[in-house]
Amino acid sequence: MGIGRREFLRLSSLALAGITVNPLQAVVTAKDVYVNKKLGILFRKPAAWSFVNVKDFGKLKDAQILADEWEDMKDEVWKELNDPICIATKYPHDLPQYKGVFSPTITLHITPKKELEDMGYGSFEELMEMSGYGVSQLLKNFTVIKRYAPYYISGCKFYESDAEYIFEHKEMVNPVKVELKTLAAKHNGFYYNFNCHQSSAQNEIAVNEFEEFKKSIRLI
Repeated sequence: MGIGRREFLRLSSLALAGITVNPLQAVVTAKDVYVNKKLGILFRKPAAWSFVNVKDFGKLKDAQILADEWEDMKDEVWKELNDPICIATKYPHDLPQYKGVFSPTITLHITPKKELEDMGYGSFEELMEMSGYGVSQLLKNFTVIKRYAPYYISGCKFYESDAEYIFEHKEMVNPVKVELKTLAAKHNGFYYNFNCHQSSAQNEIAVNEFEEFKKSIRLI
């Protein structure tokens, strides 16, 4: 599944504009760039945003309040779901001045295809429908607003959709409506899922940032 050292360096140098990549290092985050050699993906996060240590994700997700009966089963839910392999967010989550503020965020989830083979789906499109239904049960008032015509990035077919839901968090006084843009694709035996969250209700809008991020994605 992997790519050669020379090819990786050539593609990386074209996309990263001068950032040095160690060919023996599987994952690199440098400046605004994320590179995962093993999974064959690279992209650029929005400028001035921060990468979040995935180890800190546990604290972030524990404070989120899930829908209805799922809140009482939260530990089991998070155990079943894969943590994102990369998180980029507008505001640092550990600074007091941002307490109660919804921070626009991009997360990347990648799941090996073989881990989902027992789910009984017939196509990637069917798997996305099943996944969307699962998300709709976990997030309050989850509604799909728009589905886009599929398009290609690096020769790989991407599916994009917009949705909205009600976000509740232990550090927020009131629930807030959040918009979610999802990009999904399959590549190299993996399922890729990018989730881009923003909140117009709090005037935390990142439409331009999400578009620039999408343009930066490269699969190799």
